[in-house]
Amino acid sequence: MTQPHVFIAMADILNLRCDAWLLPTDSRVRIEQHWLKAHPHLRTMAVASASGEFRDGSALAEPIRPWDPAEPLPIMTAVPDDGRWSRAVVAERVEAFVRSALTALPAPPDHRPYRLLALPFFGTAGGGAGSHLGAALRAILDASTELAARFGVDLVLVLRDRSAFSLAQKLRREAADGPSWPSLDGRLQEKAKSLGQIAGAGHLVPFLGAGVSVSAGAPNWSQLLGTLRAGIHLKETEAEAFQGLGLLDQAGVLEQLYADQHGSRAAFGQAVAKAVDLPRYGLAPALLAALPSAGAITLNYDRLFETACNDAQRPRTVIPENIPAVGNNWLLKLHGSVNQPETIVLTRDDYLGYNSNRDALSALVKAHLLTHHLLFVGFGLADDHFHEIVHDVRRALPVDASKNHQMGTVLSLFQEPLQKLVWAGKLDILPLAGAPASDAGPADARTALLAAGRDLEIFLDMMAAYATDNHSYLLASAYNQGLADDELDLRQQLLALAGQKRSAGTAEVWGVLDKALRELGLEDLP
Repeated sequence: MTQPHVFIAMADILNLRCDAWLLPTDSRVRIEQHWLKAHPHLRTMAVASASGEFRDGSALAEPIRPWDPAEPLPIMTAVPDDGRWSRAVVAERVEAFVRSALTALPAPPDHRPYRLLALPFFGTAGGGAGSHLGAALRAILDASTELAARFGVDLVLVLRDRSAFSLAQKLRREAADGPSWPSLDGRLQEKAKSLGQIAGAGHLVPFLGAGVSVSAGAPNWSQLLGTLRAGIHLKETEAEAFQGLGLLDQAGVLEQLYADQHGSRAAFGQAVAKAVDLPRYGLAPALLAALPSAGAITLNYDRLFETACNDAQRPRTVIPENIPAVGNNWLLKLHGSVNQPETIVLTRDDYLGYNSNRDALSALVKAHLLTHHLLFVGFGLADDHFHEIVHDVRRALPVDASKNHQMGTVLSLFQEPLQKLVWAGKLDILPLAGAPASDAGPADARTALLAAGRDLEIFLDMMAAYATDNHSYLLASAYNQGLADDELDLRQQLLALAGQKRSAGTAEVWGVLDKALRELGLEDLP
């Protein structure tokens, strides 16, 4: 198993699937308005949960009780409010959070190799860190890295400010004690860096399969059909025949039975939507949402990626729900959406009808595919859907170009030598783990799958770090303590430039310069 890891995401911690999250407060149990979205009675529950030790400061973190075990557990953690913001104080608070979370969650996780604990950039809304955010961010990152290794947990620092996100990624890229992604071997690190830089240049198009949503608890194809089957009645003889059908035909039978037993075919689409419409996204959608790609494509019905993009401050226009779509930042949902259950493509008839209209969708993205690098995430190489999509993409290319055009990269969970041979010259197949043992039992196979899925998250985390295209921390007043000496020197030169005398004759040039200075984080311009 790879070692514990610290992730960084531009997200809303309340929309992220995790085991527990840090709820910033103080010994008087004051809670900011934003956190009340977790529960309308959160303040009352926190007051009732706070012990005498928490109130007198001898305990720094305690869980909210009672709490729905199906929901991420909030751990109220006392953030310093007296101006003391040393590295030791930060580390003390983060450690208290981790200890309290692991005590409150004794059972090992069943959905990933390590517990995932989420913490916000605490102290920024009145907790004392506001005037020196750069130093506070560095302290939280250093403490999180040490504690993840010591306690054997994964931590994710969830940020809402793009300056903080960009600075945190810079600090990780330039870590003096070695790379921040030691779980990845040198080959994977080089590839993650290269793909991140392609994304940063605006030349990457993520193509998302069902595996991306699994980290949020979404069902795979077989699980989805199992859930749908629970909503209808099959006779014993019918059940045996049903098991012998292919998946597309099983879906077709279920659709007809829903129409017969529930009164309409619409009931089937609504049942599908209910099964996949989850309230929280996992790490994979959150990390992909941070990539600065103009477009993205998905076969998934759920809204997890759209929500993650909104939280990452990169909202996307969904196609074909919103046509015409103007400009960039679009998401093409090829197989429909839970927003419109009647558009969902699941049965054989759906696929046949969809094929007849596929040219229109291919034309929609043809120019984009010719000039961008596709990143396939969450697909199995033997998946028929994957083969169909790759065929369509290659069909969109000119004949001569399609013979030698390697159109993208596939992030594959496991080494599959024969599949790599099949796709040679068409796709770069990048396995994240070796092939699972041929004699592995179900439990071992599941363990290997969960470990490989987590390796994918770590790979995407490194990609996001090298794709970051924002430097708004450079001139932001509160982040200077996170800068290197040469950056501090550049900062002073730019601030001096911003203060230069201006004239009417140079107004247009100053307009261009002011725009650049604002993008670098300068707030007070003449």
